[in-house]
Amino acid sequence: MKKICLLVAILSMCIVLTSPANAAIIDVNCAADGDGAIVMDPVDATHDFSWTPTGLEGGIETYTLTMDGAQYSAPAHVEGDFTANSELDPIVWIIEDVDNATGFTWTGYQFNIFMTKPFTITGVVAPIGWTYTTPTVSSGQTWPHSTVTGWMGSVTYTAGSGYEIENSETGEFGLRVKFDGSVAFCTEQIPTPEPMTIAMLGLGGLLIRRKK
Repeated sequence: MKKICLLVAILSMCIVLTSPANAAIIDVNCAADGDGAIVMDPVDATHDFSWTPTGLEGGIETYTLTMDGAQYSAPAHVEGDFTANSELDPIVWIIEDVDNATGFTWTGYQFNIFMTKPFTITGVVAPIGWTYTTPTVSSGQTWPHSTVTGWMGSVTYTAGSGYEIENSETGEFGLRVKFDGSVAFCTEQIPTPEPMTIAMLGLGGLLIRRKK
C-alpha cells in the first residue's frame, strides 16, 4: 500500500490569550457510526484511536486525535466527544488516516465536522500536493442521521499537483479545531471519484432505470 505523506498546513497561528489558564481534556470517546461506510482500525483492546497531548501552543492546551481506518462508501461518519475540566478553549488536531476501499480513485475529498458548540478551524491536514478551500464554519446545521443542530465546519480538497488516491492507497485528512470546554462532534468524509468513474456511475443509473 502506497502511503500518501501528511502535509500539515497551518492557515492561522495567531492566538490571543484571554485567561491565564485553559481547559485540559480529561476524557475522549471516538468511534465509527456503525453503518460500515468507514471501519476503524483498533489501536488496542479498548480504543479505535490514538490520543496525544502535545503541550501548550501560546499557553493553550493542545492535543492530537488520530484515527486509522478504511473507507468503503460515502458519506462516512465518525462520532465522539471531548470532556474538558473547564469551559475554556483547548485545541485539537483531528486527523483521519483513511485507506481507500471504495473501488474507485479519489480525485478530491470533502471533510466536514459537526460540533455541539461554536468552534473555529485554524489549520488543515492534507495529502502532499493537494489543495483545499478556506475552511468555513456555519451555525444551525443538522447533524448526519440526527435531528440535532449545531455548528458545521467544512473543507473541500482537490488532488491539485499531488497524487490521486487510488484504491488501496491511503490519504490523511483533518482539521485543527479550537472550541470551548466539553463538546460532542461528528466528522463526515465524502471522496470525489475521478470523472470517468462518475460518468460510469451515471450510465449505470440510466441502465437500471431503463430495465424497470
